[in-house]
This record gives sequence, C-alpha cells and structure tokens, in this order.
Amino acid sequence: MAVHGGHPEGGGRISDGTADLSDASYPPLNTLHRAIRAARRALHDSAVRPGELDAIIYVVRRRQVPPRWQSARVAYALGAREDVAALDIPGTRAAHCMAAALSVPGGPVRRVLIVEAEGTERPSASLVAG
Repeated sequence: MAVHGGHPEGGGRISDGTADLSDASYPPLNTLHRAIRAARRALHDSAVRPGELDAIIYVVRRRQVPPRWQSARVAYALGAREDVAALDIPGTRAAHCMAAALSVPGGPVRRVLIVEAEGTERPSASLVAG
C-alpha cells in the first residue's frame, strides 16, 4: 500500500475524459482542499483514474453529528463515478479494516481510496486494491 503526501510538487490534474471538477472553491489551506490534493496525487502515482475507484473512505478524527460527508466531497472533486461508495469512518485503523473488508479478492470492490487529512499536518491518501 503506497501513501502519498498532499503537497503540490509535481502535481497536476488527472484527466479521465470527464469534465474538470475543480477544487477552486475550497481555500488552499482548508483541510478538505489538502485532502483532495493528496487523493489526486495518490491516483496519479498509482496510474488509476477517478472513474476506476469503487469506494472512497475519508478518515475523520471522531464521530461527526451531523455527518459532513467529506468522502462525498472528495469523490465529487476527483470526478469519481456517481455510484462510488463514499464513507466517512472515524479513525485510521477502522478505515483500513473497512477497506480490507470491502476489497476482498474476486469481489465487486476492487479499488478503495483512503484519505486522511484531519488532525495531521501532512494529509495522505492510499489506494487499497483487492
């Protein structure tokens, strides 16, 4: 499993032929903006297009009431498919357990992107492939 930082060096947009869904509406220092950058970098480094993701898990620091659904916002900004599973999971360990459970070999979920940006100076994203 590769982990990638959310810093802009060598960045650039990933194009999968869909319309460019910019994250320009988020301030540059916003946690969500940094999470989107990390997610784009992880996809770029893994040579995976957003449309190939089956699930996106966003790690939250604690249970949110009401939920903010940051995972859905990341999915939208990346240009993921409309039917991608988007989950906000409290805690890194729980997120990795969920990704492992979703991406069993031979199952319908092949690629899960885990994004962690809250409570960390360096946001990261990792791709779990089943």
